[in-house]
Amino acid sequence: MRRSLIKLGVFCLLAVFFPTGVSIAAAINGYKGKAVDMSPEAAGAANPHTLGCILPLTGCFASYGSRALDAVILAAGFFDPARKSQIKLFIEDSQSRPERAAAAVTKLARDGVIAIIGPLGSEESQTAAEEAQKLKIPLMTLTQKEGIADGGDYVFRNFLTGAMQVKTLVKYVIEDLHLSRFAVLHPENGYAQEMAKLFYKEVGRRQGKIVWAQSYRNDQTDFSEDIKKLINMTEIVQAGGAFPGQSMPRYFNFDALFIADSYAAVKMIVPQLIFQNVSGIRLLGISGWNSSSLLSLEDRALKAVFTDGFFAGSFFPETIDFVDNFYAAYGREPDVMEAEVFDAAGMAVKIIKENAGRTREKFRDRLLDIEEYPGATGRISFTTSGDAEKEAFVLTVKDGKIIQVK
Repeated sequence: MRRSLIKLGVFCLLAVFFPTGVSIAAAINGYKGKAVDMSPEAAGAANPHTLGCILPLTGCFASYGSRALDAVILAAGFFDPARKSQIKLFIEDSQSRPERAAAAVTKLARDGVIAIIGPLGSEESQTAAEEAQKLKIPLMTLTQKEGIADGGDYVFRNFLTGAMQVKTLVKYVIEDLHLSRFAVLHPENGYAQEMAKLFYKEVGRRQGKIVWAQSYRNDQTDFSEDIKKLINMTEIVQAGGAFPGQSMPRYFNFDALFIADSYAAVKMIVPQLIFQNVSGIRLLGISGWNSSSLLSLEDRALKAVFTDGFFAGSFFPETIDFVDNFYAAYGREPDVMEAEVFDAAGMAVKIIKENAGRTREKFRDRLLDIEEYPGATGRISFTTSGDAEKEAFVLTVKDGKIIQVK
């Protein structure tokens, strides 16, 4: 019931600012028709107060598109009763199809938008980027596809990459925790192997050392042999012995173990580490670890440090405001995708409100000039290639909760 009331309120509010409020309402409730066209602007003439949006509002990824649209609407300020800006949204449905995404860019350029947010998917983003560069209209994609922004000076990407996560993680454990020697455990899939390579490279760049590395099958559940190899390769035998009835303490020549896998694997690996009496070391990971399922493991046994692109329980003021406003608008807690979309739209809206991008060329230049934008996902800058540059959230488990440490 609350969700229905929220949507009704959104429709009433948006109808005040759009000449065809029924079209935007259709988009909010699961867009099924043609692309929204709410302005009589001359074809191709950019209106500095219009923003385009390409999302999969139908097709196999429609649920993601609907949630992303929620984030765009919130960023555009349509829930703010004191809203003075006359920003207009032109919404196009990519239908989760690459060719449709490219056609949407052409349509939005003709409708006169100053810039475009989206698409989400890798293939859709690639075709949209090629068309946006050809038409010289700024496009801010929301995909993890590497190299997408290399396609031209009008193409941008706002997405936290695995490389950024690893860079943040290694920087924290070396500079803040003063760790320097690492072991690595990872499955044999391509993504995990790439994360392991990035970890090796970043540790080496910061003068750390990898003392051991081991891969395992993707479907593996028994890690006892891998852990035994870890013990045999890295255990340091200490002089003297234990008291009668006590086990000999083990010492290892590494400070932390990086596990390039998801929380599901970590939940299987940690008990086996404990069984083999491997303790006192930090366990390191990335976004796949950020799950409440980890909380079933003991804090002391886990000693986890991991990163993610967004954390709803963050202590950053901008993140707190975003989470509160999103929940007030939609009755649910936002996830990382919604936060990334919110920041992308927020940067575009900021440029529009400041009248800093009167032409598409000037809008592009203003995006490139962004430094330390205070977003829900942290401080954002853009590289000269058009990729967003940011640090991940550093998280740990303490007192039965996942918390942010940096």
